[in-house]
Amino acid sequence: MSHFIRLSYTLTEDTVFHPVLSGLKITPRNRISSGSDYNTSVISIENHCGTHVDAPAHFIDGEKTISEFNADDLVFYKPVYINCPKGPDELITPDDLKAIPEDCDCILINTDFAGFKNTDTEKYLKHNPALSPEASLYLREKHPSVGCVGIDSVSMARYGRPEEAVKVHQTAFKQNKNWGRSIFFVEEMDLSRINADTPVTMVQVIPWQIAGIDSAPCTVLAQTDN
Repeated sequence: MSHFIRLSYTLTEDTVFHPVLSGLKITPRNRISSGSDYNTSVISIENHCGTHVDAPAHFIDGEKTISEFNADDLVFYKPVYINCPKGPDELITPDDLKAIPEDCDCILINTDFAGFKNTDTEKYLKHNPALSPEASLYLREKHPSVGCVGIDSVSMARYGRPEEAVKVHQTAFKQNKNWGRSIFFVEEMDLSRINADTPVTMVQVIPWQIAGIDSAPCTVLAQTDN
């Protein structure tokens, strides 16, 4: 019997975020305990905090923002999970991706680096493994069916290497008639609930629907037959 697994983190005010971002702040506005008839809060957060999906507008001016995509664009029916352990600052290369099926449309990359999220924040945030520019190009050229790549580290690019980050993202996002569709990047996924033996049959990315922003925090659901 199939069921759904959430592959995205719950955001809290204690969540660690990428070093260039401000954290989540929740400010109570109305409280029943203070005499109001209802509870409400003001939420302040940057759009690349926690599990989030990068759309092309993140690195290419004039390209689509995340709310401009249809729901169908963010549903993937041939996902593949790959176990790809990486150490601090290591890159995912084309060789690491050689075994993915030709017709897959979503790749979930487990680097095993998420374990440092709560044990070594400095290492997790500033020495994350990432996708190499060569791997980004390899996916566009060799796997045009791929529309989504998710990773369990804080970013798809390494910290403190802006030129590398531009290459990785722009290669995934830019339009090219020979490369198939653009690739969505889902960063900081929680892949602890699945492994190579988990039969994931569908992945759905559900971003916050806020017009005008390049990318957004998201919920990621995986359907499995386990």
